[in-house]
Amino acid sequence: CAVLSPDGPPGCPTPTPLELSRPTARSKEAALSAAPLATRWDLGRCRGTEDKRTQGLPRASRPRAQPLRPHPRPADKVLKELIEPYELRAAKLREFLADVKPSVLYDIVPLADPYGPAVTDPELRCIVVSEETRKGGEAVNKKRLENGLAALELFEIQLIKDPEHGQNEEEKISSSSLRQRLLGTLLRPPREAPTLPSRPYVIGLTGGTGSGKTSIARLLGQLGAFLIDADKLGHAVYLPGGPAYERVVAAFGAEILNEDGTINRKVLGAKVFGNQRLKSLTDIVWPEIARLVRKEIREADAQGKAVCVLDAAVLLEAGWQEMVHEVWTAVIPEEEAVKRIMDRDGLSEEAARSRLRSQMSNSQRVEQSQVVLCTLWEPDVTRKQVEKAWDLLQQRMSHAPAAGSPSS
Repeated sequence: CAVLSPDGPPGCPTPTPLELSRPTARSKEAALSAAPLATRWDLGRCRGTEDKRTQGLPRASRPRAQPLRPHPRPADKVLKELIEPYELRAAKLREFLADVKPSVLYDIVPLADPYGPAVTDPELRCIVVSEETRKGGEAVNKKRLENGLAALELFEIQLIKDPEHGQNEEEKISSSSLRQRLLGTLLRPPREAPTLPSRPYVIGLTGGTGSGKTSIARLLGQLGAFLIDADKLGHAVYLPGGPAYERVVAAFGAEILNEDGTINRKVLGAKVFGNQRLKSLTDIVWPEIARLVRKEIREADAQGKAVCVLDAAVLLEAGWQEMVHEVWTAVIPEEEAVKRIMDRDGLSEEAARSRLRSQMSNSQRVEQSQVVLCTLWEPDVTRKQVEKAWDLLQQRMSHAPAAGSPSS
């Protein structure tokens, strides 16, 4: 929401609400970038203006606009992991306000609750709402009356329709739609890895349980990538005669063995889940899987494959990002992940949530990723995301400098 407040001595004229005007291309672009900060203030249509009654007042006495951010990172936000940090959004909003009306005075206020100072500041006079957020403005006024304060004037603005909105995007200009358009794009530069060969170009694909990571890997395989399934390699290292078999049995005892001498991974998992012994197991197994991954990368190179995709749920936990040029992460809202795990594995809701809590969070993965994908919508939407990511990858590879020799 945007609230206008007199910032001066008693008797300062009541400010005029924000004037609606057609934004310039530059101001509209800045507005779109800043939109997540001020969801209830449609920055694509708002432009600050000075009332003629205030033009003769000292600058400190003129109206002040206060864009107030709703509750920070609410759980129901689509792709909340892609919301920019508060400081960056505030900086973009300042740039927008300076662009459309440098003389407007404003405060940018981070909110710790849905109301913020709008229900406690006696100097506020007006709140800008849209048809979607009018009820929110009415809720603010209800709280103000309960607090013994005067109700704010509700000034309603119209929402701008987005002529470029795509499938599963809102018709209005929306920060949620902008985040969806980031899917498949390069969010941050690939890490510098001078010791990695430029070919094959290795993508580390990761994601939590139920994220749809495997379906994304299949699509990349159909586009021509050489696929390495870390989970299958993990099974191989546990087999009798495998590189980790003897050490795992020595560390955890013969009781983890089936009658045929193979390792019962469910029994082994029960021994290590949620305790210090898990690290003892991963210290044995992860380096052996990494060796098999490097062997597969060399095989991809021998086959002349330009792109290799390492499908690994524990890519970041195991430190395997050192073997890849880029990290791609599949994300899914927790509620959807819980439903998928329950349907797929027959687990209770509590067990599904416990499994998710034992893993790295979406936000932690995204912070270390170059590309983010999401399988929340129809399969065709996922396919288009992957195709976009693949096409952009081909462009990056065509400009990539030559690097070192293949790893061993």
